[in-house]
Amino acid sequence: MAINKLRGTKSADGTAVVLPSRTGSYGEAYALPVGTGRMMMADEGSYYVAQNATVGTQLTGHVAPAISDTNTKSIIHFYNPATSGKDVYLDYLVLTTVVANASATAVDFLAWTDQKGATGLTSGGTAITSIANTRADSTNTTGITLTAGACVTAPATNIHRVLQRTVKPYIGVALDSYSFVWGNGAWAPTGYALITAVTNTITSCAPVVVGPGCNFYFVQTGPSGAATAMTFEFEMGFWER
Repeated sequence: MAINKLRGTKSADGTAVVLPSRTGSYGEAYALPVGTGRMMMADEGSYYVAQNATVGTQLTGHVAPAISDTNTKSIIHFYNPATSGKDVYLDYLVLTTVVANASATAVDFLAWTDQKGATGLTSGGTAITSIANTRADSTNTTGITLTAGACVTAPATNIHRVLQRTVKPYIGVALDSYSFVWGNGAWAPTGYALITAVTNTITSCAPVVVGPGCNFYFVQTGPSGAATAMTFEFEMGFWER
């Protein structure tokens, strides 16, 4: 029996559990979860939070985001290099609008993954280095390269669209807040007030895992987008194992 609670070296996928004392109908081992929710990930030093580097200094998205742009104009992108040896599990993302896209008739978002084997970022955006491990005494650091803003991207190889959602069926306004939660099990339509004023929304998304050598692309789209680019602040939570 191991005595360390901190994360050890990752084993190859498929390593068998040796003689579990209690199993399910298909031989799976039963285990007692430690803590609640994501606490186990934080306890072992696997959970991270990424944010704007400076509070009050917003990022600028793409001018006139259009539905036809699909995955070439991301506002958040990260690459999980093959050398990381770990999978990245998305937990949540919160976007707060500072300046809204001025004339779009709805606020839409898409998300994509690929298995390009190299970064899918070709230009633009701001490198996000303010990525904190949420265990106070952990020395673990993330393996991903994260960029936000007007990111020009070029997905390739096993491209998967993992999110397509209208989060507000009206024009966006300053101080709108859009939250996305991946794999929380509480599947429901996007919750929004049917008003044109400031709106806070929460969107339940499918679970998403970004393996080594893979990219994640988060894209704002919208019909009739004007020349005004959205500016925003964000916070993103994820864990690596």
